[in-house]
Amino acid sequence: MAIDYSALLSDDQKRSILSARQQQFASEAFQHELNKATAEATGSEELVKQADEALAILEVALTVNAEELAKLPDVAAL
Repeated sequence: MAIDYSALLSDDQKRSILSARQQQFASEAFQHELNKATAEATGSEELVKQADEALAILEVALTVNAEELAKLPDVAAL
């Protein structure tokens, strides 16, 4: 039997976690954008590729988190 971990958290707790994760992922994406710009300026194709790969993963993470956040009841409606 698997534990339903999400049931152990209130909607407010979930919203707080998801919001914090969104900020964390956005911060990481910003850093990778800076890394990519530096790599482009120095002509390092390998570092540009690494930054692009990291940005692609973070884009998915941001999308998944945004979708989960949207599933929660609207705070204004409560």
